[in-house]
Amino acid sequence: MDEDSPYRVVAVTPETSGAFDAVDDVVWFDEPDPTGADPSGGLDPSRRFAASRTGEPPFAGVFAWYDHRLTVPGPQGPAPAPCAGLAWVGVHPDARRTGVLTAMLGHHLADVHEQGYALAALHASELGIYGRFGYGQASFGVHVEVGGGAEVTAPGVDPGDVRTTVVPGRGDDTADRVHRVQAAVAAGQVGAVALTEAHTRRRFQPDPRAERGRERPRLVVATRDGADVGYAVVQRAHKWEDMRPQGTLECSELVAADPAVRLALLRRLVSFDLIGTVTLPADSVEDELVWWLGGPRAVKARVHDALWLRLVDVGAALGMRGYVADLDLVLDVVDERCPWNAGRRRLRTVDGHGGCERTHAAADVRLPVQALGSAYLGGRSVAAMARQGLVEEHRPGAVAALGRALATDVPPVAALSF
Repeated sequence: MDEDSPYRVVAVTPETSGAFDAVDDVVWFDEPDPTGADPSGGLDPSRRFAASRTGEPPFAGVFAWYDHRLTVPGPQGPAPAPCAGLAWVGVHPDARRTGVLTAMLGHHLADVHEQGYALAALHASELGIYGRFGYGQASFGVHVEVGGGAEVTAPGVDPGDVRTTVVPGRGDDTADRVHRVQAAVAAGQVGAVALTEAHTRRRFQPDPRAERGRERPRLVVATRDGADVGYAVVQRAHKWEDMRPQGTLECSELVAADPAVRLALLRRLVSFDLIGTVTLPADSVEDELVWWLGGPRAVKARVHDALWLRLVDVGAALGMRGYVADLDLVLDVVDERCPWNAGRRRLRTVDGHGGCERTHAAADVRLPVQALGSAYLGGRSVAAMARQGLVEEHRPGAVAALGRALATDVPPVAALSF
């Protein structure tokens, strides 16, 4: 932590949890939950923190983090890695621009580094904030909008043995089914975050605020040989124009074990009665879903940032990742927030495995830690960031070599929000 900061960051206790919730309430200004549920339920009590000038309530800011597993490119394929998932970040309106967020993020990064985490991640509510703290945009998502009954063409993919069923979208039973599928699928998809069981249960509890003007969420479950292999979370809303049904169906999550399951779910989603518009999540413009529906021009596609990734320990993070090309070069990493990362390291990779150690040798590439976070999952090109002016090449060909080693077969998936 910054010793010059006027704020103290402290762990939230049962006695101060109400003060934590009070800051969260004023920051996000949502209507009260009529169910009376604990707003921070599902959070690990040991991973909730708050900041004030005295270390006591009232708090000027709050945050929490989850112990997630992020699937990264491994030497023999996708591999889960421990990742500190930052969430619930909020600064009281009366304390904005006084250093609260700087104090909290400094505490968080130092804390998870001390606990041995090499990676941290988040979903940003607003752009322009977290890049200042070393996070880089590592994956992207696409909102797709199509008409009800849209044609789905998928040559070579046969979903014949997949069955889809509509079930209630709330409750512990639903959450448990979702958790099992999501955890199994996430393990094989680079960029996916496996949510904890407690976190998943919290997400699927009744919430009347999310149902205003729409039906209760429903789950479309895909099964194969009696086992759950995919699901979609959907909500519909009635709408009529000129005596014709023009309802909407919004799919907020679509998780599938393989393309056949994904195709079966997609065909079910665009075939609901009384629906004029269907919105769906896709992982990128390379997503098969986009092309089964006719390509980017055939759908109203809007690209957005998904996961922001932070290398908390550059050496450890680069050492546990897999590589598709052999490499031997020196990186000069710029990291103003985590001084233990800054400086030169020699990255050597052989047969998919890598090692990263301190060195005094001259740098081949100089880059900010944000650029490493953006390229780590294969979501952004090192060469493109060099053209952008973010990456400096000190030895001809070094940027291209680094980019080849970090490349992945397909873009990382858009991780579920946490």
